[in-house]
Amino acid sequence: MMITSAQAYAENILAREYFLKAAFLYNFARLVEWPATTFKTETDPFRLCFIGKEPFNKALRSIRNKKVNSRPLMIQRDVNLNEASRCQILFISQSERHNIPFILTALHQTPVLTVSESAGFAEQNGHIRFFLSNDEKLRLEVNLDAITQAGLKISSRILSLAKIVSSKRAIMP
Repeated sequence: MMITSAQAYAENILAREYFLKAAFLYNFARLVEWPATTFKTETDPFRLCFIGKEPFNKALRSIRNKKVNSRPLMIQRDVNLNEASRCQILFISQSERHNIPFILTALHQTPVLTVSESAGFAEQNGHIRFFLSNDEKLRLEVNLDAITQAGLKISSRILSLAKIVSSKRAIMP
């Protein structure tokens, strides 16, 4: 199978998008404040977790071996819902979009920063949603109320880049 230059260009654009998202995830780790009770010891790692089919591929290499406030950054792929409550950041993949209400309900008011790319994520009580604007720039939607309910404090540096959204009451089918 031959890859066209258009396919290669599209793959390159997508790879750059995920490198940028990986950098954002790392900065969320640095710029969000978790409750003092989040870590049991001074040496506990900071857990960045992924649930569902993780689209980052090689992009996470750029943040591997980094530290978050002197804690080692631990990247955990393929976590299940039981493990998710032990994460500090949980990226919920598009492959889990139908399970988002269930995942967010299970994590409601726990100090786990939830992040996704799924449309309507922040309105469903998710914390931060990545999206591409009309000019193809990476943007953020932030549900400040949901973040506060989780016991987290988010830096104004993140908020200055974000569109603030509110939760809509979820309608169950």
